[in-house]
Amino acid sequence: MRQLKLASVLLALLVLVACPNNPKPQTLPPGALSQFDATSYESLMGAQAVLNSVKTDYAGGKLPADAKPALNKAIASYNTAEAAWQAYHAGKSNDQAALTAALSQAVADVASLLTQISGGK
Repeated sequence: MRQLKLASVLLALLVLVACPNNPKPQTLPPGALSQFDATSYESLMGAQAVLNSVKTDYAGGKLPADAKPALNKAIASYNTAEAAWQAYHAGKSNDQAALTAALSQAVADVASLLTQISGGK
């Protein structure tokens, strides 16, 4: 249960990071093409951390079997968002709207998964 709370806090922080309220220019991390690229990557890494934690709990028998469909859906959404980010980052796509939609879906599916496995709390 403690991991679920930590994962929920991490997910909330990712949402806040994705919505900066400071208009000042920020220093980009090494390898980032733009702030959008960097923020997208950070969102993906947060979702990946949550999914890895939930997968470990599921494999360890800490979660009910009925969590598997929601976990699979969240993983599939993450994979779609990660592929969209890879294409954007590599310069094969400049479609920020598609990447944003894929990231939004992945975050929503991860949040739904967390809600389900925490009993809706």
